[in-house]
This record gives sequence, C-alpha cells and structure tokens, in this order.
Amino acid sequence: MSELEKRYRWLLGFYPREHREQHGEEMLGVLIADAGERTTPGWRDTADLLWGAFRLHVRRLLAADVLAIVGLLGPIAVLAGATTSLHELAWWIRAGSVPPFQQLPDAPVWLVWLAVAILAVAGKRSAAAVGAWVATAGLIVVMQLPFAGWQWFTDKAGWVLLSAVTAFALSVSDGRGVRGRSAIVTMAVTVLVTVGLGVFGHREVIAEYAALVVLFAGAALAAGIRSAAGRRAALVLSAPVATALLARLVDAVHQGPINDTVSALIFFGAPLVFLVAVGGLVRLPRRTSAS
Repeated sequence: MSELEKRYRWLLGFYPREHREQHGEEMLGVLIADAGERTTPGWRDTADLLWGAFRLHVRRLLAADVLAIVGLLGPIAVLAGATTSLHELAWWIRAGSVPPFQQLPDAPVWLVWLAVAILAVAGKRSAAAVGAWVATAGLIVVMQLPFAGWQWFTDKAGWVLLSAVTAFALSVSDGRGVRGRSAIVTMAVTVLVTVGLGVFGHREVIAEYAALVVLFAGAALAAGIRSAAGRRAALVLSAPVATALLARLVDAVHQGPINDTVSALIFFGAPLVFLVAVGGLVRLPRRTSAS
C-alpha cells in the first residue's frame, strides 16, 4: 500500500461507517486516479474530504427522524436549564426579599421556554418554533450582559446549544412518527428530578453529578435508545451534560476566568464537534433484502 493510499484511507476514515462501506473504495479509486504523480493528498483534497465528512455527520445527527424527537422533547428538556435560577429564587423567597435583576436575568427566558413546551406538547409547533427562537436569542443576550462573567458562559453554553437545535427542530420538523405521551412524561419527570437535585443539592458535588446522570439517562429513555434516531436525539438532548462535564474539567486544570473567544471555542465548539462525531458513530441497522 502506497503512502498516498494510506493517507487517503485515513482521511476517508472520518466518514460515517456505512458511507465508507458503500462508497469508500470508489472514492479512494477516484482520489488516487486524480492525484497524478503526487505522493500525498493536496491541501484542497484534504479540506474537501474533511468538510464532506463533517457535513455527512451533521446530516446524520440532524436527520428528519432525529429532529422530530428533539422537536417534541427538546422544549421540555431545556427547562432543566432553569435550575440555577430556581435555586436563586428559592433563596430570595426564604430571605423574604425580592431578587434583583442581576440575580435572575434569565428568568423571562425560562418562562418563554415553559410556554414553548406547552405549545409543542399541544401540537402548536409553528408558535412553539417562534417562541423557541426568541428564547434562544434571550439566552444569548443574557450571556452578553455586563455582569455575566465567564461562569455564566460555562453554565449556559450547553443550554444555548440545546435551545438552538430545538428551535431548528421545531421549525423544520412536523413531529410525525414520534413516541408520544410516554416519551413526554419520561422527559418531564427527568426534568423535575434534575431540577430538584440542582435546587436542593446546590453546590453539593454528589447532587450535581447525580443531576447530570439523571438528565442523560432520562433523555436516553425518553428518546428511545433502541433506535439509531433515538440514540442520536438523546445525544442532542444531553448537550448540557457534555458542557457541564467540560466545565468541570476546565476548572480542574485552569483556575480563574477564560478569554471570551477561548470560552466560545471550548464550550460551544468542542461539544458540537463531539456530538457530531459521536452521532456519526451510531450505526444504522442494515437493510436486509427480502428472500
């Protein structure tokens, strides 16, 4: 095997498995034939192959059946992001005071998401989509407020990702063919347990990790882990879990604030690449020909 073929096979390894099985050898033959006398892939071929692989992974992760599930369960799952605000609200209520805006700047956003969840469950997807985009924009605005430090960034990044994908799912998917009441109930119970752990176990390490486990497991059960679409949807619904774990890892190796640009790359870029990559590894069942 020549060095050129090894390099091309390595680049083709980034493509989804079933795509490689169906088209890999054909693509390899075309690439080698077009390479001429080159002994290594050119930068243009390398960029084209990597971009093509990324697009295929995104297409698989955000396929119509996946978006249908996210459009149904996403508005409910996003409500778990209100945990910190609910804890703050509970503290101020116990103190007998009205919380200042700086303590609960995202409260209006979660109220909008509550309305979105109700609309989505009621089948009013167009109205829910509009509300979801408004709420997503609201979260982004909150992250840009002068008093919102980098801790806000790490806390909200995963919810912004989930919000954006949910808004997109509500906009493009009609939600047909999705498990109904049982999935909704499972996701709702998951959110209630997650919020309860976050509110009553605030700053308790065990409670915080338990909340992440509950959110991930509940999303998987609600989405349906027996199907490839369900597993991919569960990954999307668990985006806040990925960013929360990443935040703890970053905090362990780096003390203090992080530059905004670096924060964006870490807490938006890394989870997005991870979701796309892992989503592409979820193998679709083979089609068997009728005998």
